[in-house]
This record gives sequence, structure tokens and C-alpha cells, in this order.
Amino acid sequence: MPRRLETTPLQALNLLNSPFAIQQAEFFAARLEKEAGLDVGTQVDRAFLLAFGRKPAAEEASASTSLVRDHGLVVLCRALFNSNEFVTVF
Repeated sequence: MPRRLETTPLQALNLLNSPFAIQQAEFFAARLEKEAGLDVGTQVDRAFLLAFGRKPAAEEASASTSLVRDHGLVVLCRALFNSNEFVTVF
């Protein structure tokens, strides 16, 4: 079974900057707001559950909450999509 250990620089740039990836992050953020309401902590927990199938670790939750407060939910969604955990093939 194929297994990739890391995201390549070109993949990372595409996932961060492509119009499709940005649009999907906006859709994901809208879904999170609909399902989790406006509480940032609840949005972060839901985002990790949907993206990775798990709750965020305490450090991840703290960093993600700060990111959302400083830059918005769409930026967190783009970061999650660009994470190695999200794009790894098992």
C-alpha cells in the first residue's frame, strides 16, 4: 500500500494558494460555523474531528484557537488541509 511521509513543497504551495483549496477552506469554515456555532474552541474541536478523526491535543487546540482569533477560521481550515496528517496516504 502506498505511503507518503511528507508533503512536498509544490504540494504545500498548491494547497495553500490554489483557488480550489481556498474555496474548499471557505466551505469547510462555513460548515464549522453552522455545526459548531461561533465559539472558537468548539469550532477548533469540530475542525480536528472532521479533518483528522480526532480531538486536538492541548497544544494544538491552543495554537489553533489563537490562529482563528488572529486570522480567522478560513486560515485554520487552509492550515489543516495543508497538514501532513491530512494529505498522507495510508
